[in-house]
Amino acid sequence: MSIKTFLQEIDKGLTSPAYLLYAANEYPIEEALSAVKKIIPETEMAFNFNVFDMDSADPEQLGAREIIDTLNTISFFGSRRYVVVRNLQKISAKEFKKFQSYIANPSPNSVFLMSNTGALKKEAKESVKGLKAICLDIRGNDLPLWIREKAKQKGATIKDDAAEYLIGVAGDDIGLLSSEIEKLASFGNESITINSIKEIVEGSRDYSVFDLTNALRERNAEKVLRIYKKLSETTEPYNLLGAINWHYSSVASRTSTQATPGRSGQRKDFSQAFEILNEADIQIKTSGGAYPMEHLLIRLLQI
Repeated sequence: MSIKTFLQEIDKGLTSPAYLLYAANEYPIEEALSAVKKIIPETEMAFNFNVFDMDSADPEQLGAREIIDTLNTISFFGSRRYVVVRNLQKISAKEFKKFQSYIANPSPNSVFLMSNTGALKKEAKESVKGLKAICLDIRGNDLPLWIREKAKQKGATIKDDAAEYLIGVAGDDIGLLSSEIEKLASFGNESITINSIKEIVEGSRDYSVFDLTNALRERNAEKVLRIYKKLSETTEPYNLLGAINWHYSSVASRTSTQATPGRSGQRKDFSQAFEILNEADIQIKTSGGAYPMEHLLIRLLQI
C-alpha cells in the first residue's frame, strides 16, 4: 500500500532530502501531509513548516527561486525545515527545472515535499535522481487493508465482509470511505459489521437495501418497486446501486464454490446481471438515460 510506504518513510525520519507524492485525487495527499505535521512540535510549526500552492490565485504566491531560498534558509530551533509545494502539476517546465537544480544539491537541513494531483508530467517522471517518488493511490486490492487500518485509528475493528460491503455501497473514493468509517466509529461501534454499515444506506425505518435485494431475489416486482420508491426518498442512487452490486457479487461467489446442477446457467445469469449493473453505473455517473434505477430494477427482475 503506497500510503503505508510513506508512513514507513516518516517512521525512518524522512531520510530522503526530497519527495514527490502523487495521487489521482487530493485526499491521500492530505492524509500524508497530516502525518508529516504530527512529527513537528507545535512550537515549531509556524517557523519550520512552509506550504506553497502552485494552484493559488494569490498574486503574491512565490515562484521556484523564492521557494528554494526558503529551503536553504537555516531553520529555527536547530530542527529541520519542512517545505511543501502543492499542485506541482500546475508549474511550468521552466520553473520545475529550478527545483531539479535544487534536488541535485539539496540542503541537509530541509525536507522538500512536492505533491502532484492527477497525471504526472513527463519532466516529473524523468526527474527521479535524488528524488523519492511515492504514489499514494490506494488500489482495489489494498482498500480492505486500508479500511481496517483507518478503523483501527478510530478505535474500532471491522470484519472482512463488512469492509467489502462498505466498498460496495460507498465506492472506492477513500475520502468518502474515511468519512463513513469516522461516522461509524463515532456511533460507538467497537466492532463494525455489515449490520452497522446497514444504517448508512437505510432509506427508512420500514425498509433497507437488504429488503430490496431480497425482493429482487424473490422476483417480486410489486415489492421491489414499492421498496425502491420508499428508499429513493432518502438514499442516493449510487449507494443503492453499490448495495445491489455487492449482493450479486456475494451470491455469485458462493455459487461458484458449489457443485450443483445448472451452475452454468447461473453463471450466465450473474454475467448478465453484472453487465446490467455496469450500464446503470455509467448512466448514473454521466446522468445518461431517464430513470436509470427503475430501468435497472426492471431488467434485473427479468433475468
